[in-house]
Amino acid sequence: MILDIGGAVGAVVILTEADLDGTEVEVRRLGTEWDGTHVAVRSRPAAGEPVYAAVFSQLHEGVHEFRRRPTQPEQSVHRVEVVGGGVVEFHWSR
Repeated sequence: MILDIGGAVGAVVILTEADLDGTEVEVRRLGTEWDGTHVAVRSRPAAGEPVYAAVFSQLHEGVHEFRRRPTQPEQSVHRVEVVGGGVVEFHWSR
């Protein structure tokens, strides 16, 4: 996978367990409204076992929040700091 990052733009790879395959994960920059921007967790080829991940490219540096869709009361919101020109791995825990 090729990511378009650089300058003030980075990416986040959210690693999950296999049972979240197909789950939609929504993102927003901290302090902004949820606008429905999301990607799905998918099986990705890797050496040995597949890896399950949601990949968010082209995020501006700063703190972003992630949550599952559809939203549910009391659900967790995870915060990740995006680094410009870099890729941050985040391990999603329930």
